[in-house]
Amino acid sequence: MNQDETFEISYTFRTDKKTAFEMWANPGRFSSWLGPDGAEMTFITATVVEGETSLWTMTTPDGLTKFGQINFKTIRPDDLLIYTQNFCDKDGNFIKAPFSATYPDYLLTTVRFSEEENATKVKVKWEIFGNANQQERQTFTEMKEIMKTGWTASFQKLETLLK
Repeated sequence: MNQDETFEISYTFRTDKKTAFEMWANPGRFSSWLGPDGAEMTFITATVVEGETSLWTMTTPDGLTKFGQINFKTIRPDDLLIYTQNFCDKDGNFIKAPFSATYPDYLLTTVRFSEEENATKVKVKWEIFGNANQQERQTFTEMKEIMKTGWTASFQKLETLLK
């Protein structure tokens, strides 16, 4: 895996690891802060168990409604979440990303929670998962600034909820 196929971002929250982890592992809480400003996210099915899949929907301010899946690989409470994610239709059937026909089909998401003095650092890593052609890899690389903007907005919403 080369650096072009990886996106990493971290943020430090003034909360304990258990609370930070719960904001990710509880679907109702997760959907209250994830996504760009003005987005509305809900889970259609939510099973936060290793080997299980959750289905979500999100409507963004541009009026686009997206559906996606989270496929849980590893759940270590208060410490680590690893899952793959992909876009799908409302019934959970795989589709290409609605915003780009050349975006990679699957991403591997790793979320690490580490204690710092009176705070928790959350580190998110996205990696292209599975087969991706050169154009999909290039699209991923070109979208890193948009990813950074989106994650920063989400983290700021989460920080507000934690206060």
